[in-house]
Amino acid sequence: MDFPPSDAVLDVTRGFPGNVLGPIPVAGAARRLLAYCTTPGSGWSSYDLGAHHARRLGMFDSVTSWSLLYANALNGQVTLDNVAAFDRSLRRDFAGRLAKVPPGRDLQRMDSDETIAVVDVCCFGFRGVWGPKATKLAALYRPNSVPVLDGHVAEAFGYDRDAFSVGTVQRGLTRRERIETVVGALARGLATHAAELTELRRVVAPTVPEAKDVSDLRLLDMVLWTTQDDRMARRSRQGPCWIDRPPGQHIDIEDSAPEPVVAAGTSIAG
Repeated sequence: MDFPPSDAVLDVTRGFPGNVLGPIPVAGAARRLLAYCTTPGSGWSSYDLGAHHARRLGMFDSVTSWSLLYANALNGQVTLDNVAAFDRSLRRDFAGRLAKVPPGRDLQRMDSDETIAVVDVCCFGFRGVWGPKATKLAALYRPNSVPVLDGHVAEAFGYDRDAFSVGTVQRGLTRRERIETVVGALARGLATHAAELTELRRVVAPTVPEAKDVSDLRLLDMVLWTTQDDRMARRSRQGPCWIDRPPGQHIDIEDSAPEPVVAAGTSIAG
């Protein structure tokens, strides 16, 4: 396989203190991405490919009481109590924040007001539902601009694992300030590493052609998550690190396509 030069890197954690992720060789990012996107149950088929069809059906044109369950497609661990608590007032608040983020606009091309709107979305939450769950949902509505902020991403930037969930001050920063620093770093990283992300798509496209339709931000999200996951202590049931897994079989996007419920005696055109 034609991997990028070994000196090509993605580095979005530059300037952050602590045990940060640091530069990620693009060749290693490609290996991880290929493994992630060909592993059933990784989130690629259930979250990313599933979202493609959900958008075509208009499922992200509104926020319903069940919308929070979509975060479970990326291991959001949403509970029945979370769904019950996601009342009309909270749904209206969440929808209002999303509405201020221009659909289709890339994070790295946003002005300051638009970036603040992204931070406002990432800061949405209520008891039991904060950064990880809320952004896994919000990123489905605005995949070009809202990042997934879970514990892995927090640790990649040198913060405590709960940095996007708790309001207490960490390293002199409030929860919102921590989110602002990471959103800003991602925006700068996307702009700085546009060529490296293009190269990453080129490498994975023969095996995962669907990657061409994934936003730059989501592509970077997956690279950060799998690279940080490879730094974590592993349990035997988790299998080898992503970088050590050979690519599996291509998961066709049509495998996630919806099936209509057709009444008896009704024919389906085509």
